[in-house]
Amino acid sequence: MRGFFFGNWFIGLCAVALGAESALQQHATINGPWYHILVFSGCVAFYNHAYRAYLRTPGDGERARWFADHAPQQRVVQVILISIVCGVALEKRELLFDLDGPDIVLVGVFLLVAVAYYGIGSVALRNIGVLKPFVLGFVWAGVVTVFPVVLAGTFPGIHVIDTGLMARLFFKNMMFCAMIAVLFDIKDHAGDHRSQLRTFVVQRGLRTTLFRIVLPLTLLGLVTFLAYGYMNGFSAMRIFWNAVPFAALLMVIFTLRKRRPILYYLGVVDGLLLLKATCGSIGMIWF
Repeated sequence: MRGFFFGNWFIGLCAVALGAESALQQHATINGPWYHILVFSGCVAFYNHAYRAYLRTPGDGERARWFADHAPQQRVVQVILISIVCGVALEKRELLFDLDGPDIVLVGVFLLVAVAYYGIGSVALRNIGVLKPFVLGFVWAGVVTVFPVVLAGTFPGIHVIDTGLMARLFFKNMMFCAMIAVLFDIKDHAGDHRSQLRTFVVQRGLRTTLFRIVLPLTLLGLVTFLAYGYMNGFSAMRIFWNAVPFAALLMVIFTLRKRRPILYYLGVVDGLLLLKATCGSIGMIWF
């Protein structure tokens, strides 16, 4: 079980589920297994990359020690994941060739930002503490909101992209994922402080981060969604199911006043992404 969360398999599952939710919300055709394999493998490889240094030298944290203890297996896993991503992309290269210029630029922007997140050495977007969660939110929103629909649009006559709807969902997903990333920085507070990475929690402290940054932005997101749902004639049950993840996020904010183990962050905090995908899909399919 620890390997499932420590090895980032769970976060890959969350990415696939959020992509399916977004496709449903935009009334797009859900892509085939190849696409979800590509997203899953790419997401797991992306997050494993952050722990590459611990495959050589053990770190202080429980998760870093796990990577060090399983270094041989993780090296093999990473090679396999990257090979899968490259193989699927090569096999489906005709879909990429079917994209028009603006779509290619759109996909390219998110890929470039994802690469720039790790960057080279100290020149990386993740080293800008207050920007870090919003960069992650931007990449996540691109992968789960834009990619499924843009690639579904490569099949002639199936779907016409509603750019206005995509933009609204993109911003909603970006902010939700960014708030998850801010909460996740809480567990790394000590290490970030030692390395002088000025995240919100390092600069402002725990309570300010929770109750003056994450809480107000979450409430703003909830109120904005409720207003949007009301103005667009959403059924009460659809509004309810889409509001559940916001309510769950509010509850998690209050639980983080106390110190929590890393598996709480990996299972519960990250689990909010899966909850959001599940509730949003239920709201679209049945209501």
